[in-house]
Amino acid sequence: MPTAVNYAMFDELFNNLTNFILSKAKETLKELEKPLAIPEPAEPFVLIRRFTLADSIVTKGGIGIVGESWQIEAYDNTQRFLTNSTDPLRKVILFEIAEPDVQECVLACHFNAKALNTEQSIAVSLGVGRPRESGGLRTTSWGRGVSPEENFQPYKVRAYFKKEADAAKTQIIVQFESSGILQIRDIELLQAPVKSQL
Repeated sequence: MPTAVNYAMFDELFNNLTNFILSKAKETLKELEKPLAIPEPAEPFVLIRRFTLADSIVTKGGIGIVGESWQIEAYDNTQRFLTNSTDPLRKVILFEIAEPDVQECVLACHFNAKALNTEQSIAVSLGVGRPRESGGLRTTSWGRGVSPEENFQPYKVRAYFKKEADAAKTQIIVQFESSGILQIRDIELLQAPVKSQL
């Protein structure tokens, strides 16, 4: 017949095992996050490019000009919900430029935006895309959600670039998870050297 001592030993073993599993899971998560971590920039950022309404947008369709801003609309794609896809409702590549001419740097995208008629925030991302062996681009991106607002608000998003054998493209991307409209303007791309680690 089990005693209180046996239960206490079982509880202690269970707690130790749980703590061990949690610590290993945290270590693994930290390792997975390393490629996505953005190092500290050595200020100040330097302007690389300022985008104007005269610049050509990469993705075509559903994009217009309202006043001094681009207006991007999400399409109502009901097929997405039928297939249980985890892809965004619509992904729009606004701009794509060649990689910076440095070994590594911190990139920053500053912009003013407002989201209209949307249930979920609309993500504006700064991505670094590299060619895949199977074709297309493999993009690592860092995003910022734009929540529904009546007035334009300033936003910033940063990304980490490190030169590799394959040339990269820097992309400014908009992703919709629900129907809605994004108005965006004053888009600037900046870069700063990575702060040296002492």
